[in-house]
Amino acid sequence: MDDLHERMNIVITGHVDHGKSTLVGRLLADTLTLPEGKLQAVKDSCKKNGRVFEYAFLLDALEDEQKQGITIDSARIFFKSKKREYIIIDAPGHIEFLRNMLSGASRAEAAVLVIDAVEGVAENSKRHGLLLSLLGISQVLVAVNKLDAVNYDEQVFERIKNEYTAYLETLKVKPLAFVPVSAREGKNITEPASEMPWYTGSTVLEILDSFKRLSTNENSFFAMPVQDVYRFSNDNDDRRIYAGTVVSGEIFVGDSVTFLPSKKTAHVKNIEVWNAPPRSSISTGEAAGLTLEEEIYIKSGEVMVKSLEKSLVETSTRVRANVIWLGMRPLGFNKTYLLKLGCARVEARLEKIESFLGDDREEYDELRRHECGSVILGFARPTAISSFYDNADLGRFVLVDGYDASGGGIILENLSAKKSWESLNSFEGLAGKDNFEEELFALLKKYFPQRFE
Repeated sequence: MDDLHERMNIVITGHVDHGKSTLVGRLLADTLTLPEGKLQAVKDSCKKNGRVFEYAFLLDALEDEQKQGITIDSARIFFKSKKREYIIIDAPGHIEFLRNMLSGASRAEAAVLVIDAVEGVAENSKRHGLLLSLLGISQVLVAVNKLDAVNYDEQVFERIKNEYTAYLETLKVKPLAFVPVSAREGKNITEPASEMPWYTGSTVLEILDSFKRLSTNENSFFAMPVQDVYRFSNDNDDRRIYAGTVVSGEIFVGDSVTFLPSKKTAHVKNIEVWNAPPRSSISTGEAAGLTLEEEIYIKSGEVMVKSLEKSLVETSTRVRANVIWLGMRPLGFNKTYLLKLGCARVEARLEKIESFLGDDREEYDELRRHECGSVILGFARPTAISSFYDNADLGRFVLVDGYDASGGGIILENLSAKKSWESLNSFEGLAGKDNFEEELFALLKKYFPQRFE
């Protein structure tokens, strides 16, 4: 695909009223992407109705949005630069529409996060940073907007830049650039602003053009969650067909594969895709059905990996994770949830809330709607996982409360192995103690609390 036809998905996000829609509207106008006469038509409509024209009106097409002045749904907008085409996803910033924002951002390869220079880093600015981390969006541009309202003050820009950089570091998100802008006045959007001579970096459009399209991860380790196992015995076809979509890497006919967590091993005999000739290999993003040389029985939800790479995918019953909760009922203790990870479905329980992003409650005995936290989750059975930073598809999950998808998260660390190692070290030295039984019971209760509920 050459640059003239290259297309990239970018999400625009940030706290409500920080200027996301205005920034996108300005991009559309300044790149001459709008249909002929559209800009003037919107201006005439504003004049007719006695309203002050805003570039955001170019995007906010829903009647409720026009009345309330907030973006409710994730609007998709197309525009072109000299380098390529863009699909801009204008995601809602209001706290009540985080679910919409999460849905919109899930399709993005890069992000522009907008912060108001007057208001500074808001609570939702942090939530959206966490969401971008959760979705694995590593290409991030932070636009500090409304610099005109603070007289283009460099110190205001630097203060916000330092504060938000420190926060993003805790999420392992490193923005590619911070840009001081005035979206309403068109400063540093497509052309440099003479009002900010102290800023010598690139414009928003230049940085967008510098973003790279996501690679296909062909060099990553192979992983394919098994969606289902099919047999067509009624048609005298005794093959077991292991179906799924490759989330990373590549596999060839003849390769030895291992299924996790069962650890069963076999060799790939055939690779079949729908309505096409058999294949000798498949790679990231491709859906296929595989037959094996050996007859083995596994269930859907297991993860197929190359046997030589099986150590790169872990099996766990306990993880540390970042979670954002969107359910009407809080995420609490002493309750079982359904965790969906890849094709796996496993019961999970909240064991501990380690840190918290939300109000200033001194104790966090639950996560309430729109709150985020770092938590420890326990699984009912061993499940194949990966750290999100090693493999996003095996490290990203959804939590279901009843029949509602109520939260999402990313796995930071497998605690099963760590707990066993700590347990081993702790049990050493107990032998010979007078209170051996008491100390042994205390350690068992510490490291295996679910057994003593």
